[in-house]
Amino acid sequence: MTIILCVFLIVFAILKLRGKMTLPHKPATMIVGGGVTGLINGLLGISGPLSSAVFLSLDLAPVSYIASEATAASVMHIVKAMVYGKLNLMSGNILLSGLMIGAAMMLGNFIAMRCIRNVNRKRYQKIVAGVMIAVSLWLIVSNIH
Repeated sequence: MTIILCVFLIVFAILKLRGKMTLPHKPATMIVGGGVTGLINGLLGISGPLSSAVFLSLDLAPVSYIASEATAASVMHIVKAMVYGKLNLMSGNILLSGLMIGAAMMLGNFIAMRCIRNVNRKRYQKIVAGVMIAVSLWLIVSNIH
């Protein structure tokens, strides 16, 4: 499944870099993109790359891209934590680990925000697409061995 996801992300990123990937900037795009991302996250526990692709298609400025991605991820993970807690599928240790990792991620995002404030939108989108391709290739190679 990881390889299929990675191939999809590589194709998406290449199309985006070539200017051939444009999705309508409408609420329906966000709802469908969010629904698919949430479904895959619920089934597989991975959605970051997919939600990145959805937000990348919206042509947001760098800070708006990060803020939108962070807001969506936060809401999704808070709801998941509540559901898993209610179903007794998450211990206190798991919650504590998640809170510590989340705090470190917030610090990293705060530092990153200071770095990207003045980055050109198109250049930033190319960087995100390039990283998406590189990480996908790395995941494909690491899953083959």
